[in-house]
Amino acid sequence: MGKTEPTLLITVMVAGVAFWIAYDDGSYGVASRGTLAIAVWWAVIVGIALHLLEATRLPVATLTIGALIVALAYWTLASAVLWAPSAEDAFNEFNRLSLFLGIYVLVVLSSTRRTVGRWADALGLAIAAVAFVALISRLFPESFPDRELATFLPGAATRLSFPLGYWNGLAIFVGFGVPLLLRVALVARHPVTRGVALAPIPVMAAVIYLASSRGGVVTAFVGTLAFIVLTERRWSAAAAIAASGVGSLAAVAVLLERNALVNGPLGTELVKDQGETAAALSALVCAAVAVTFGLGCHLLGERFRPGRTTGRVAAGVAVLALAAGIVASDPVQRFNTFKASPEELAALDSGDFVTAHLLSGSGSGRWQFWSAAIDQGRENPVVGDGAGSYEHWWAEHASFTYFLKDAHSLYLEMLGELGIVGFILVLALALAGVLVGVRRALRSSGEARVTTAALTSVFVAYAAAAGFDWIWELTAVSVVGLAALALVTGPATDVYERLRSARPGESARWTSRPRFGLGILTVLVAWLLIVAQAVPLLADREIARSQEAADGRDLEKSMEAAEVARDIQPWASTPYLQLALVSEIQGELSRARAWIEEAIERDAQDWQLWLVSARLETKLGNIDEADRSLRRAAALNPRSPLFTGLLEDETTPD
Repeated sequence: MGKTEPTLLITVMVAGVAFWIAYDDGSYGVASRGTLAIAVWWAVIVGIALHLLEATRLPVATLTIGALIVALAYWTLASAVLWAPSAEDAFNEFNRLSLFLGIYVLVVLSSTRRTVGRWADALGLAIAAVAFVALISRLFPESFPDRELATFLPGAATRLSFPLGYWNGLAIFVGFGVPLLLRVALVARHPVTRGVALAPIPVMAAVIYLASSRGGVVTAFVGTLAFIVLTERRWSAAAAIAASGVGSLAAVAVLLERNALVNGPLGTELVKDQGETAAALSALVCAAVAVTFGLGCHLLGERFRPGRTTGRVAAGVAVLALAAGIVASDPVQRFNTFKASPEELAALDSGDFVTAHLLSGSGSGRWQFWSAAIDQGRENPVVGDGAGSYEHWWAEHASFTYFLKDAHSLYLEMLGELGIVGFILVLALALAGVLVGVRRALRSSGEARVTTAALTSVFVAYAAAAGFDWIWELTAVSVVGLAALALVTGPATDVYERLRSARPGESARWTSRPRFGLGILTVLVAWLLIVAQAVPLLADREIARSQEAADGRDLEKSMEAAEVARDIQPWASTPYLQLALVSEIQGELSRARAWIEEAIERDAQDWQLWLVSARLETKLGNIDEADRSLRRAAALNPRSPLFTGLLEDETTPD
């Protein structure tokens, strides 16, 4: 019993942390993300100081992946210093990458070959728990506090988003759990455990359906396909997929019969009744999946092993069925529909939006988002416009009216923001992670191969999903993806070479001296990154304090807090904007104008700063300057309804 306690503790701790990161709105906000990063780097420092974490001989793959993340982080930092239009936005992107580096380092140094299975279990357990919470929040809405998501994201009123705050992010996060649960169904010793491992998959399918997320469907499919290709226990995997697949279809069928529960309006007595019956039927479906697979494992065990010919025939039939399905879906027409602007497409059936959206071929504007990122990359092909600049580029060059911060593709966004250099770095990171994971899975056997296959499948699914959605910025999703990457490229899944005698004159390549030096370097870097994370955290806190004081008409305190924020982060435009707004409330318009000019100097591409400038100049009676600022704001966001017809009024010379 004593030997199993540490590994059980790892499972509980990792699962708890992963669940909380997801439950906290996906830890998307700067405050949540920064706090997490500081905690991660502190864990690295304390772990090294107490010898709980030790850099033993690190594989070349680990060092390569780490070097790619470091290079991407510091290329991002270079853009903040040298060429990004907003040093504030670029610095926030650097801090995002420093968090991801911290996750990678912490998981690499704390996981071993003995505990890698527990890490996989923990991630699967956390994802399953999030799926159950998400489904319960729809079936029993009063179970969790209302975060007013629909106020900020109108689609959240219908599409399931809780607790991550974004429907596609939730569905993709849940989709990662499929290969992890399939792993348990294959390696657990007791048939009951194997059956129970599959019980959450119908819940995951229901969550993906309620989120109306095609990205979630693709993620789950890619992860499942990668797992069955990489594992050597393909027939057992196929049986588990079949059992959980039938259960998933049944869970979705339960929801199809309850349109009000799926499409709203929510909060009615009808939805309450439908939620209760759907919960009971869904529980029966999950139990049936668990019993069916567990009983099958008990009765058949490992006795059912068809030959290779049967396997090849089955694979061929599956490929033909997939090809036939693709042809039957009219891919040319679907591609044309995908490329069309949302403004060109007919509105989806509001009476059954969830199903209509899932079956539609619309790209929801992604083709236009991606095209804009490519166009941005053409402007500055080598270095890009700078980290965090896509939002401004889209506002100025958008092909249809839509507020957007991210390009919905990590790779193309990097191309636009950080040029060819950033694009190559992030693409190399994804490809290297996939190749190392595949190679290690194919070189392993038994339970080690199943575990490596599952973790590699998670990262494959993550790398694919990052190509069509903004999950890179949704911390909870990226934490799972980066943790899987660390496990499949770190020492935990490394396939060691056989020991051999040292050659004459050959010395050890990894002695205590380089280990000590690497530990000291890691601690120093961790300290610097903690300070970097603390800067925007403290500045944001002071801005919030200033806004709260202004709401309470304590303008002296509000100004003081805004000045503190400026001193903490002098390169950022936000503190200067707050100083301008407080000065405006005080009636000190000339001073407010000076502050807004400082803000514009730090982010001249932000149309909102120019709009504030126009308002201040108008109050000061400087009509020509106000007109210039207003037209600059309109030029930076020409599709905004605020500026309708403004640019068209400009006269042209005779």
